Amino acid sequence: MAHRDNLNPHHAVYGSLAFLMLVLGAPQSHAERYVNDVRLTGTAVPSEHMSGFKGTAFELGIPDSAAPDEYAIFGIASEERKDHPCYVTVKTENVNDPNLKLDLKKELCDGKERSKEIVAAYTDSSYGKRSFVTGVRVCMNNDNTRVKGIQIRGGAINEEGRLSNLEPNNEGQSVAGIRRVAPEEPRDERPNCNNNWRRWALCPGDNHIATAVELHFEAGKEPRSLTGIALKCRQVSAAGSGTGAVRP
Repeated sequence: MAHRDNLNPHHAVYGSLAFLMLVLGAPQSHAERYVNDVRLTGTAVPSEHMSGFKGTAFELGIPDSAAPDEYAIFGIASEERKDHPCYVTVKTENVNDPNLKLDLKKELCDGKERSKEIVAAYTDSSYGKRSFVTGVRVCMNNDNTRVKGIQIRGGAINEEGRLSNLEPNNEGQSVAGIRRVAPEEPRDERPNCNNNWRRWALCPGDNHIATAVELHFEAGKEPRSLTGIALKCRQVSAAGSGTGAVRP
């Protein structure tokens, strides 16, 4: 059974404080809240598979959040200590307000300094609105004992509350008149990934997006390495046209 490290802004004190700090600390220049609200329906269901290998499981995210604080995942990041991927960040965003984001973290590094982050995410600068994760896969080292790369798959929620194709933006400066378009399945990896990618963990059924992850870590003394990732997903549906307020 997975240990639960999820945050619920309604019930968890830390979650409430993080949510309040996020709102109070946000810049005054806001993107607009979406005009048409959507809802996450039903309870969170597990992905069809996990990517990587089983270990001690920890659940991280907001799997069953309730309106108006409904969050879903748009990115996953990892950091290492002494070659051990022992620190994971799950990046979440309110499905109805792009200004409200929460970074949720799991650390099994013995509190010590960590290496450079690798991250796969649908960032606001590189992708269209309401882009969320529907699948993840990991790249392992040659011994299949440590996660050395992360790749995500996703979709964008349209105004009807349905998942549609992503809308990648141009990235960086053009070279010889050619601009680089953001990949539909962004990934990041360390040199010892060696293209050892495992199968995808995908949200089941139609119109589901990830609201939490199940992180698997090796047993033993810290730092403990990440060995696999699975998802928890919920279905998206429209909440009615014109129900969302628009910020000035």
